[in-house]
Amino acid sequence: MRKKKAGAATKRAARTAAKPTPKKQDAPPAGEVLDLKSAAGFLKVSKPTFYRWLAQGKIKGHKAGNQWRFYRADLEHFLRAEEPSALQVDSDALRQAVEKARKARKLPPIEWPEAETPEESTVIGTVNMLIRDAIDARASDIHLDNNADEMLVRYRVDGVLSEVMSLPRDFAKPLVSRLKLMGDMNISERRLPQNGRIFVEHRDLEFDVRVVTLPAQFGESAICRILDQSSILIGLDKLGLLQPMQKAFEKSLHTPNGMIVVTGPAGSGRTTTLYSALNLVNSRRIKIVSIEDPVEYRLRDTMQVHVNRKAGLTPAFAMRMFMHSDPDIILVGDLRDLETAAGCVNAAMTGHLVLTAMLPIEAPSVITRLIEMGIGPFIVSASVITVLAQRLVRRVCPHCKADDRPNPDLLQRLEAQTGLDLSNAKFQRGKGCKECRQTGYRGRTAIFELLEVDDKLRELIARPVTTADFRAAAIDAGMTPMLRDGIEKAAQGITTVEEVLRVLAGEQNEHA
Repeated sequence: MRKKKAGAATKRAARTAAKPTPKKQDAPPAGEVLDLKSAAGFLKVSKPTFYRWLAQGKIKGHKAGNQWRFYRADLEHFLRAEEPSALQVDSDALRQAVEKARKARKLPPIEWPEAETPEESTVIGTVNMLIRDAIDARASDIHLDNNADEMLVRYRVDGVLSEVMSLPRDFAKPLVSRLKLMGDMNISERRLPQNGRIFVEHRDLEFDVRVVTLPAQFGESAICRILDQSSILIGLDKLGLLQPMQKAFEKSLHTPNGMIVVTGPAGSGRTTTLYSALNLVNSRRIKIVSIEDPVEYRLRDTMQVHVNRKAGLTPAFAMRMFMHSDPDIILVGDLRDLETAAGCVNAAMTGHLVLTAMLPIEAPSVITRLIEMGIGPFIVSASVITVLAQRLVRRVCPHCKADDRPNPDLLQRLEAQTGLDLSNAKFQRGKGCKECRQTGYRGRTAIFELLEVDDKLRELIARPVTTADFRAAAIDAGMTPMLRDGIEKAAQGITTVEEVLRVLAGEQNEHA
């Protein structure tokens, strides 16, 4: 037994001797030393993002006491290894592609910024140029989409996408990565969608750029939504409301309690209308609170709350808390579920004015949608006071407009549907010029239908009724159909008949 024990001990000693002695950590590479703040600035990320990467072991650092030190060579290695960044771009090829695209659109050459390297300068300059050029073009969105052999760059101007330039696909990753760095997103995560936020100052104006990245078949695509912080500070008359409808809507905004709903599909300008309405009644004598996802515009003297579902801050929970904060007016960015809808109607029936947005395409459908969600018909009839449905149509360019006369058969059909006399209408159309980029349109306005819920309609809501029957009753009560409002604006030369019919997309046949 002793021999076996001795043999086992000898084997353990041999295995221990065979293990290599751990080497001391190699000395950090020679070169420029950066502190934490400077290192985060070099990578163009915020300090929280830098801390996260450091904790994940993605960034190599050297601790001296309580202070972190980072060597520039390590950070450059991180960029090359973790991210196809500006350091891995053919700067000459990208500059030539951008200059060629701008020359084709007869735009002045770009002024490239000064940076550490020509490659970095090119990527930064290209992204800055796209954002500023989109703002100058009055674009609401920038789309960077990857195809098999190219990256397509498009702007959405006046609701319509138009191609700006096509770049080799090799440049897609560094440009998207630059947007992710600016938006404080995780540049090494390419498998999941991400969203970020960039603040830009251009021509003495502040713009909020919301960036969304999506992993697609041929690589990440990016969509930038441009929000002009000054665009909401406009009067209701600037929205396109004709005088009788504007007076009726303003009257409802000065009602002490009830629910006002602005409805329409995504991109129909509902948020602008809601903020313009709040801006009209905003005063330090009243308390205004809002729950939004996300908070898109900053409104002075208003308590704006951002939805945080991970923390449990949902619109429904915020509505319950708002009831204890003594508000006069409550704004709910989007009403999409029963719990939030119940909170809205409860607030409207207990002495508060509630403004909210929904997605039905016409005003009467809001009533039936609320009932379908589970709100009792009597509760709906007692809480809803006004519904404003809207769409956005392009305006005739004022720089190249000329008199126009649509097809007589079409005018005859529209007269029968709307009840308007179009024989002396002053139709106009844009010929196309530099100011409107040869489209004939510049800017947008809205077309509306306003439903005021009176006592007769409340009685109708309280009993089962179809949307078609309720719509007919609303028109008999004085509601102007959206088609009529649009054709009336076309008859005044504000927009064109074709544009109104394009936006309504066949609804004129269903709702005469």
